[in-house]
Amino acid sequence: MTTNTSRITYIDGLRFIAAAMVVLQHYFEHRTGVMTQVVRTLQPGVAGVALFFFVSGFIIPFSVTRGFNPIDFAIRRVSRIYPLYLVCLVPFAFYQVTGLGLAARPTFDAVRWIAALLLVSEYVGEKPIIGAAWTLPLEFLWYGLFAVFITTCRTGVARRLERAIVGVTLITLVVTLATGVRIPAGRIFMLYAAVIGYKAFLLTEGEMRLRHFLASVALFVLLLVPSFYLAFQLHSHARVGFAQALYPWLFGLTLFLLVVLIPRARASPLLCNPIAAYLGAISYSVYLVHGQTYDAIRSVVPSAWAVPLSMTVTLLLASLTYRLVERSGIDLGRAMSGRIKHRAPTLTVCHA
Repeated sequence: MTTNTSRITYIDGLRFIAAAMVVLQHYFEHRTGVMTQVVRTLQPGVAGVALFFFVSGFIIPFSVTRGFNPIDFAIRRVSRIYPLYLVCLVPFAFYQVTGLGLAARPTFDAVRWIAALLLVSEYVGEKPIIGAAWTLPLEFLWYGLFAVFITTCRTGVARRLERAIVGVTLITLVVTLATGVRIPAGRIFMLYAAVIGYKAFLLTEGEMRLRHFLASVALFVLLLVPSFYLAFQLHSHARVGFAQALYPWLFGLTLFLLVVLIPRARASPLLCNPIAAYLGAISYSVYLVHGQTYDAIRSVVPSAWAVPLSMTVTLLLASLTYRLVERSGIDLGRAMSGRIKHRAPTLTVCHA
């Protein structure tokens, strides 16, 4: 069931669930009480991020079903992600310049801001300005891998992508065992999750047999467990243990598989209702604005009111930024790609 030719209702429903889990994590992980202990133990935010990447892997091949044009694809992906991110940096720039709302105006750090603008903060040792943005470079990396493999392979794209990711995963396991160096397995498996999402799309389109898809899922889990054991058990992590890292991934995978494999789940009222669909549509806006909204509100209101007020303001701001910024960016990308995409040929893709 689709809301229109460019949206899939149950996928928007999954986006809403993913965003809700991330928000739940961030709103309660630094508080006290039973709910905080549950969140710290179950790590719903990790499951939400994993689910976002499964969904991204599903939706990206759906977006090129009419053919793949590299210029068109690049413009649409950047215009979908970057404008809203830049707008979300504006309040921080305002505080930086004016010092309004801060005890003392922070010293301007040009390197930190350049790293943030280029989405490389985590990789150059700089503290990110928007914490939630740490997943965006990986999202762009997935887009890049998808585009490169389609452009160079043309046929068997999903199969070749899976082999490449499996190869990288095996190499990291060997390197970790041989050198003792901790490799961030979670980052690799976000890309792997996108590949599984890609194969799920092929399954729903009738381009892949169920047994082949389930074999890919089994291999994913078979590599996930030892990779996370090495990353979070043999090598200590500051905040997350092996179980806390593994279980959210398995939960996110299970939830995604239930929706993909069971038609009744795809048509469930939880996923296929106008409210869930709309919240899923604005989920990226929710993802980016919820953190700074919560930080601002909890600094000025009593603790008991911080969460409900933050949820309300987040939804209002997300709805506003979705309409004024995110949708405008998408429309701009479509207009730009429509003007220049003839400069590169549109390819017919053989995904499976």
